[in-house]
Amino acid sequence: MKRFIIYMLTAVTLGGCIKNDIPLPVVVPRITAMEVDGATAVNIDSEKRRVTITLDEATDIRKVNIRSVTYSDERTCSTLDTTQTQDLTRPVAVTLSIYQDYVWTIAAEQPVERYFTVNGQVGSSEIDVANRRAVAYVNSSTDLGNVSVTSLKLGPKDITTYTPDPTQLHDFTDAVQVKVAYHDIEETWSLHVEQTETVVEMVSVDAWTAVVWLKASGVADRKNGFRYRQSGAAEWIDVSGDAITADGGAFSACVEGLQPLTSYECCAYSGDDVTEVTTFETEAAVQMPNSGFETFSNAESSKYYSFYDPSSAVTALQTKWWDSGNKGSTTVGSSYTITMPDAADKKEGEHSVKMQSQYVIIKFAAGNIFVGEFDRVIGTSGGVVNFGRPFTQRPRKLSLWLKYTNGPIDRFSGAPDNDPVKLGDMDRCQVFVALGDWDYRTYGGTPDCPVQVNTNDRSTFFKPDSDAVIGYGAYVSDKATDGWIKVEIPIEYRSTSRKPTHIIVSCASSMLGDYFTGSTQSVLWVDGMQLEY
Repeated sequence: MKRFIIYMLTAVTLGGCIKNDIPLPVVVPRITAMEVDGATAVNIDSEKRRVTITLDEATDIRKVNIRSVTYSDERTCSTLDTTQTQDLTRPVAVTLSIYQDYVWTIAAEQPVERYFTVNGQVGSSEIDVANRRAVAYVNSSTDLGNVSVTSLKLGPKDITTYTPDPTQLHDFTDAVQVKVAYHDIEETWSLHVEQTETVVEMVSVDAWTAVVWLKASGVADRKNGFRYRQSGAAEWIDVSGDAITADGGAFSACVEGLQPLTSYECCAYSGDDVTEVTTFETEAAVQMPNSGFETFSNAESSKYYSFYDPSSAVTALQTKWWDSGNKGSTTVGSSYTITMPDAADKKEGEHSVKMQSQYVIIKFAAGNIFVGEFDRVIGTSGGVVNFGRPFTQRPRKLSLWLKYTNGPIDRFSGAPDNDPVKLGDMDRCQVFVALGDWDYRTYGGTPDCPVQVNTNDRSTFFKPDSDAVIGYGAYVSDKATDGWIKVEIPIEYRSTSRKPTHIIVSCASSMLGDYFTGSTQSVLWVDGMQLEY
């Protein structure tokens, strides 16, 4: 008996020295939501493991109260202490753990509107935040010893005080120092008023197809405006009053109703002073090929239709502009076609395009059609598409006829950050249009189709807020339509001067098809697509 006990003790002792080689499971924790006092937006990027908080002006960025954090897994341990305020003047590193550690970054941005204007100002002011310097310009006849400040804002709205009071400032023969205080912060700014010989100047003329964007600088308290006419016309057309947007002495206008490919003349005026005449020419009104989806063929496969026809008498229809996910979905058979022409249900012409979401053996596939080309299938896990086609015009909206039927989401494999969608929610269709200057060497595609999306890599998914996007508009709906409806999608541009190199248009019966999420009952029809200028 003693010998048996000794053997048992020996076994236990040796067992305590055995190395545990069983690997821990890999569960990657994510931040899925965050409530922050004073936040106007919270952007969560799981791929970069980064949370960017946009704060309103009045919040003290040194004392940010994060009220709550939601994680993808309730077992998540975090080094973030929500019982204390956070100093977000610099990014904060936070470690999330379940079995392994993952470092996230929490950062804040706080845009503050600043301005400084004076009476009789010429053009717009210059605000140098880094050096705390503001400069306003007046004409050469202005007495710098008798200038009135008409507006001043150099700190957060409603909580900033100024010493001395800006209304008491008049002598700007030299720079004036002003103490700017908010929270318990005090800054010293230098205010300058400088004379300029230029009274009125045309700053920019950005001509599109049917509109021109005019910007000029003049004297703030004068009547400022523009005149334009078609080249060779006798009469000028005046643009003033409510059509003018003013910022101090800077003023601008959008002149609409112009004719494509037409020469015009324009000038700016400030009181009796007028600029020299500038000549500009409007651009062409170009439509995308096959926007009614009347042309199709079996040029690529007998399993499905492609929306071009090499035998067409029209050159633009002989090559591919539109593509779909049919190449991937029909790998296992033609019965899994997700995009097709429809002669039975259309709004214009002989056909519409029908997009039908369905479960293809082991993956959910959203019906879709897009400007670009399907690149390749990645086994049974996903596919790669290249978005975009060369295009340099700047339409102001995309219009189309649309019909939609949908159902509750019955296939769920994920969703974007900040999207609370779940199983059982009604599926959503999406149509979006984007114009940009994407470089294929940066975005992974080809010179013709520069933006590559790999459905296995979320970091490649199309981002409307990427630096290369110049104009963007989208239509999203979780409501079935009562027959065909006309949809107009305004395109919002970041710049009136940047010219795009490519256009992307994408339609999907299930908005989250890239995530393999949607309803197998969803069907989207589109017809009569038109770019409006």
